[in-house]
Amino acid sequence: MSDPRPVQIDLLPDLDGDVCEELALLAQRCISGYSDDRPVSASLVRSRLTNALTGVPPVLAVARNGQGLAGWCAVRRPEPGEARARLWGPVVEPSARRAHLGRRLLQTVVDAVQWPLVTTDVPVDRDGAGMFFTRSGWEVLHTITVLHGAPSADGPGAVTAVGLTGLEAYVAAAGRRFAGLEASFAEATLPRWRDDARFSAETLLLDPPTGSLLLALVQRNTTGSELLVAEVWAADTEVRRRLIAQAHALAAERQVATVRAVTRQDPADFTASGMRVTGRCHTYTLPGER
Repeated sequence: MSDPRPVQIDLLPDLDGDVCEELALLAQRCISGYSDDRPVSASLVRSRLTNALTGVPPVLAVARNGQGLAGWCAVRRPEPGEARARLWGPVVEPSARRAHLGRRLLQTVVDAVQWPLVTTDVPVDRDGAGMFFTRSGWEVLHTITVLHGAPSADGPGAVTAVGLTGLEAYVAAAGRRFAGLEASFAEATLPRWRDDARFSAETLLLDPPTGSLLLALVQRNTTGSELLVAEVWAADTEVRRRLIAQAHALAAERQVATVRAVTRQDPADFTASGMRVTGRCHTYTLPGER
């Protein structure tokens, strides 16, 4: 029997541990079985929604009914040097859908911010998700390929960032050279990465002769584990593929269940390492905010 009480939407001023746990549990239920399915934890939610450089909490709307958390939507404020704020959600409990709750949550946070927005990755295979944004007036900004692979104990050994003197300068130089980051934003890259709950110097792979790197992030929770290939900044195809192979060996060493990668570029370097395309996602932005 459905709860007769109306759903209440509130903007929360900060993130505490209990709220992060609620957000993580609902997010995990909602992505299960889709191409973006991955381990979600309270610590991951906190680190991805809170600003890394300033510690400022997100703009967070939560919806509650008599049965608990019915949905949430958040905007991580832009870091210094970022052009857009990042929209997370809306995430709606399956039993509470088809009552316009997602639209209400989205409108609540959009009305509360003044920055241009870009969504997180929205899987093409998630029923109605892309249509939700297009019907709300949003436009596709980027298409992202999602790939999965298996850990491989036969991969080559790697140089990691552990103990490296001048690591911030190394990462900043790679960001400027290979990712085209503006100087001050490139210099803040490593502090941003370190704020991610999944970050470890042991999973930041380097190729010192070329100044290249691969950022791998390991995440575990009660439902699974993965190594995410988050960034590959490399001098050429040979270096990129070597770093990707090293990431698969690292996954075997860390005893995670799967390797996942997301890329806006041609996925050929990943498929050459035995990974398979498992889905595609879009990011969306509002008209005039490109």
